[in-house]
Amino acid sequence: MTLKSQPTTSAAALTVGPTPLSRLTRNLVPLGVGVILVVAVAVLVPNFFQLSNILNVGRQAAIVGVIAIGVTFVILTAGIDLSVGAILAVSGVTMALLINSGTPAPLAILAALFAGLAIGTINGLGAAFLHIQPFIMTLATMVAVQGLSLRLTSGGPIQFSNDDAIFMVMGKSQILGLPSPFVIFVFVSILGILALRYLAFGRSLYAIGGSFEAARLSGVPTRRTLVIAYGISGVCAALAGVMTASRLGTGDPVAGSLSNLDAITAVVIGGTSLLGGRGGAVGTVFGALLLAVLSNIMNLVGISPFDQQIVKGVVIIAAVLITGDNLRQILKRRTVS
Repeated sequence: MTLKSQPTTSAAALTVGPTPLSRLTRNLVPLGVGVILVVAVAVLVPNFFQLSNILNVGRQAAIVGVIAIGVTFVILTAGIDLSVGAILAVSGVTMALLINSGTPAPLAILAALFAGLAIGTINGLGAAFLHIQPFIMTLATMVAVQGLSLRLTSGGPIQFSNDDAIFMVMGKSQILGLPSPFVIFVFVSILGILALRYLAFGRSLYAIGGSFEAARLSGVPTRRTLVIAYGISGVCAALAGVMTASRLGTGDPVAGSLSNLDAITAVVIGGTSLLGGRGGAVGTVFGALLLAVLSNIMNLVGISPFDQQIVKGVVIIAAVLITGDNLRQILKRRTVS
């Protein structure tokens, strides 16, 4: 009797995702903060609203935003991916090496994306099948992949010709008057939003983040879903690496050294719970844009890059306190136990 009742309860839990009201609240928090910030800037830094600067904000948001969309899939499962910055670097290095060896640009880009997929899949296999904590698994991967990038490049950047049309689209040109990286970010965001809202895979991510055991008893392919989630995170990080290298014409082994922290910051600012099961890609989009606006403002007013990292740390804490979700869930779990 007990065995029959557990899947029934779990199935009910599986169908319960974020309500429209909770989604609206989470999405409005970063949006509201962004509006307040922009209004304040309108008074303090009028040149922020110059068209060239607005386009620059979109370009800045694109790289972190693409990574953050992939990281959102992982965090929804109550996991974490610290390796995305290293994947960004190794994908750019891979593409640069292949281009310099005479490989056609489209094949070099595909190889870079495949490298990200492979590394992300390794993360997923370690977390799902070897039961290694995602923090430890992705931390180990981050260190190993960083070492691989440095080994491949002997510690220095690799220059390559980025005049090919596909590189222009990936990193330097404009589409409909918008920076092409920002257009790619919008496209990836739309795919992420649709996947999380309308696909069974998306619902499975929420279920796993809410309760791994309940999801498993409900028939969710938990292991496969985790592997796919980390694979998506790896591909998004590799795409960001391709975009970065295409723009600069350089495969840099230390590129994206803080991209993992920026991406996680964008996800947290967007209202996705680090405990899993709550949040989504819409909030991540707002979070990435807000982070880009904040960075741009600090650059305009002359705040040093070192102090900017301090501000970002404070922003993360503020975002968690504003949503209050992590604190409520921690207290609830302690009460139940």
